[in-house]
Amino acid sequence: MTTLTQQHHHLHLGSGALATGKFGRSRLLLVRRGHVWVTQEGRTEDFWLGAGDALIMLPGRMTVIEAAVASEICLEHRADRTLPSWLKARSLAMRSALQRRFGRLGKSVGISQARQGGC
Repeated sequence: MTTLTQQHHHLHLGSGALATGKFGRSRLLLVRRGHVWVTQEGRTEDFWLGAGDALIMLPGRMTVIEAAVASEICLEHRADRTLPSWLKARSLAMRSALQRRFGRLGKSVGISQARQGGC
């Protein structure tokens, strides 16, 4: 089990691995690869997030993240979000939604599977 700290910005979780902790400030959780289950103290619902999905984590609440398969996630301070990283997060979320709706589009429309840089 990984304990989340303020310094965690990028995590690789193996299948079945857990990460838990609290953050002093809200964070944007972005799933870069894989599929994770997220629950947070005080929220009435849990979340299943796949590659490209994002969720705002509320500050000061215990958070548990479990990887259903090997996964890679980014945790960014919301104030740190820049326009390019916001656009990248939105494009990944849209691509993920389209793939769930219409099947794998990557090869038929030439979407690159490589993701470079930070979150």
